Amino acid sequence: MTETESWKERCHQVERYRVLAQEITDPLAAGLLRDIVFELEADLNDLAEIDTRPAASDDHEREPGVLEFHGRTISCFVRDVSDSGAALDVINPSEIPDRFVLSFPWERTSHRCRLVWRSEAGIGVTFQ
Repeated sequence: MTETESWKERCHQVERYRVLAQEITDPLAAGLLRDIVFELEADLNDLAEIDTRPAASDDHEREPGVLEFHGRTISCFVRDVSDSGAALDVINPSEIPDRFVLSFPWERTSHRCRLVWRSEAGIGVTFQ
């Protein structure tokens, strides 16, 4: 399994636990599932930080990034980056607010972003 496939599988695992946490009626179990989701997201963020791949020179390459908003962090894949914006692959685009910060851990940079479009698999943003 490649690193990208492993990362995608972990993202899907996080999403499954999120759904379980929302559907469960036992408050203790729901709290435990939220803690699991928090830890899995932290692991994904750690993977993004230790990723040492060079910046993409090809629009088809995807790089890990981190969305930061309302005290939360969500991992994503960044693709089609330009000076003015990017397309982002995220697990649950409907949870992403209209404005947030996109960080590139391997470059130690970040951009304030405004949401431009949303689809089932991702979002498009402009840098501000």
